Amino acid sequence: MPGTDRMYALSSTYNNPLWPHEAGPGLLITDAVVAMRWYLTNEREGNLAVAGHVSDDDGATWQSLLPRELLADAERAVERAAVTSGDQPRRTAALLRDALAAEAADWLDHRLRGVQPDDPFPYRPETPSLFSWQRGGQIWALALGTVPPEKVLAHLTAQHTAPQPEGPGLLRTGALETLGVLALAEDPEDEDPAELLRALAHLNRLTFGFEIGQLRALAEDAQQSIMDHLITRVPATAAVAEAHPDSRHPANQAARAYLHRLSLIGPDGEDRLLADAAHALNEALAAAVQRPTPAEDAAESVETAAIPGYPKHPEGDLQAAAQWRLLSPAARRSAEQTMEQLVQAATDLARATAGADPKQPASAQEDHALRTHSHLQGYLDELTARHALLMHANVLADAEAAAVPATHAAIVAAAQASEAAPRPGTAAELIAGQDAFMEQVNSAEDRIAHTLDAQRRLTRDALYRIFPQAVTSTGLHTVRTQLVEHSGLGLDSYNHAYRETRKAARLLESREASYHSSIVEFGRPPVTAEQVETARAAVQNADTHFAALQTSRSLTLRAVNALNGSATREPSPSDPVAARAARLTAQSRERARRTAPAPPRTDSTAEQTHQQNVQAPQAGPGIRLP
Repeated sequence: MPGTDRMYALSSTYNNPLWPHEAGPGLLITDAVVAMRWYLTNEREGNLAVAGHVSDDDGATWQSLLPRELLADAERAVERAAVTSGDQPRRTAALLRDALAAEAADWLDHRLRGVQPDDPFPYRPETPSLFSWQRGGQIWALALGTVPPEKVLAHLTAQHTAPQPEGPGLLRTGALETLGVLALAEDPEDEDPAELLRALAHLNRLTFGFEIGQLRALAEDAQQSIMDHLITRVPATAAVAEAHPDSRHPANQAARAYLHRLSLIGPDGEDRLLADAAHALNEALAAAVQRPTPAEDAAESVETAAIPGYPKHPEGDLQAAAQWRLLSPAARRSAEQTMEQLVQAATDLARATAGADPKQPASAQEDHALRTHSHLQGYLDELTARHALLMHANVLADAEAAAVPATHAAIVAAAQASEAAPRPGTAAELIAGQDAFMEQVNSAEDRIAHTLDAQRRLTRDALYRIFPQAVTSTGLHTVRTQLVEHSGLGLDSYNHAYRETRKAARLLESREASYHSSIVEFGRPPVTAEQVETARAAVQNADTHFAALQTSRSLTLRAVNALNGSATREPSPSDPVAARAARLTAQSRERARRTAPAPPRTDSTAEQTHQQNVQAPQAGPGIRLP
C-alpha cells in the first residue's frame, strides 16, 4: 500500500442484552470515505458500538481513532476529489458528500428516536421528543466534534412524520453545550472550580444511560481529564491528591467519588447534602489507610517471564490482519486489490442510488450495484479473517521458536548457579547440589511449557472465534485449504510462478541476442529497443512476484503448521523429572566426550583409520552421511 495512506481498522461490539459484549462485523481498509460510511451504517443505538484504530505505517503501529478524526479524514478526501480537474471527479465528490449526509442523518435519527436495549416494548416513535433533540445534539458533538450541518438536518427532518420547528434549534444548543464542555476538558487549567464542577455534572448526565462502546468511553475520558485537574483544586481533596497521587490508591479513589457526588449536588447545594458528602469522604479516607494499593499487590506477584514477551496477546483481529499484511507480500497485494474494488463499488452504489425514490422498487442498476458492493464487502471480511488467524498462528510459531533458546538459557543459568556455589566436600553435598540444579532446570522448563500452553490456548481461541466450523476435523481441513490453496500459495501456484520466471528470462535472452545481432531472420521484423525493455520489465515483475510468493508461502506454511499443532491436540504434559535428568546427563557426557583428549593410538589403529579415511567420501559443511 502507498506509504502516504492511512489504514483504518473499525471493529464493532453488540449492545443488545441478548448478545452482550460479543464481537460484531469489522472493516480493515485504507479509504476514509468507505470507513466513515461503514461507521455510520453499523454504529447503532441498541445494536452495535464501533471502535476504531488508525495506522500511518501500514499497520506496524496503531493508535485509537476518534469518530471525529475519521469524519475529518473523509471530508478531506471528498474535498480533494472535488478540486480534481474534470467533471467526473467533481460529480463523484458531490454524490459521496450527499451519501455521507444521508447516512449521518440516519445515524442521528437512531439517537433521536432511541429505544433502550432492555425496553420490554421496543417501540420507536414516529416523531422524537424535544428532550431527544437536545440529547441527539449532545451525542453528535461527543462523537463527531461538530454541530450538525444543514445538509444533515435536511435529510433528518424529512424522515419524521410531524414537523418540529424547534427541534433543530435544540439540536444545535445541545451540540454547542457539549462542545464547550469538551473544550473545557481539554484545557481545564484556568477555569474556576465551580465551572469545572458544572462541566463534570454535564458529563455525568451524558454517561448516565449511555450504551456501551466508544461513545461512553469518550465521555468518560473527558470526565477523567476534568477530575484529574479538579482533585488538586478543591480544598477537601487537594491534600489527599498530594499525599496519594496514584489514581488507583483507595484514598485517591475516595476523593474522586466525593467530587462526583459534589458535582451532582452542586457547589451551592443544600448544606445537609454537602455535610453528608464530606462525612462520607472522611469515612472512606479512614478505611483506605488500612488497604494496600493495587500497585503493591501487583508488585508482589511479578515473576520473570519464562519466554521473554510471551504469552503475547495481539491487539485485535483487525490489527493482527494488518500486521500479517506487513509480513506477507501476497496478503498485502490481495488486500490492496480488494480494497480498490470495494472503493469503486461504493462509488458506483452512491451514483446508482443518487436521486432514487425510496418509495419505488430498486432499479436493476441499483440492485446490481448493491449486490456487487455486498459481495466485495464480504470478500474483504473473509480476507481479513484469514490474515488475522495467520497472524495469531505466526505469534505461536514465534513463541515455539523462542522456547528453544529460553530453555538453553535456563540450563546455562542453572549451571552457572551450581558453579558459583561452594564446592561440595561430601557425597551428600554433591547429591544435594545436583538436586538443586535439577530443581532449577525443572522449574524453568515447567514455566516455559506453561507459557507455550497459554499461547496455544490463545491461538486455539482465535481459531474457534474466527472460524467456528474448525471444531471438526473436516472444518479444520477446510480452513487449512483456504489459508494456503485458496490464497494462491499452493504448490501449483509456486511451480507456475517459477516457470514464468524461467520463461520470461529465456524471452529476454532471445530478444537481447536478436537485438545485438546483425542478422535478421527472413519473414520476421527486427527486434526493437522497446521490445527488449518490455521483456526486461517482464523479468523483473516475474522475479518480484516469485520472491514475494516464496516469502508468503514459507510464512504461511509455518503459521499453518503451528495452527495445526495447537488445534489438533491438547497441550502435552512436560517431561517427567527422570526423563529430564537422563537427557541432561546424556548431554553432559556428550560434551565431555567431545572435549576429552584422545588416547594414544597404536600403529595398527592408525593404519585402520587411514584406510577408512581414504575409502570414505569427505563431507562438506551441512552434509550428513548415512
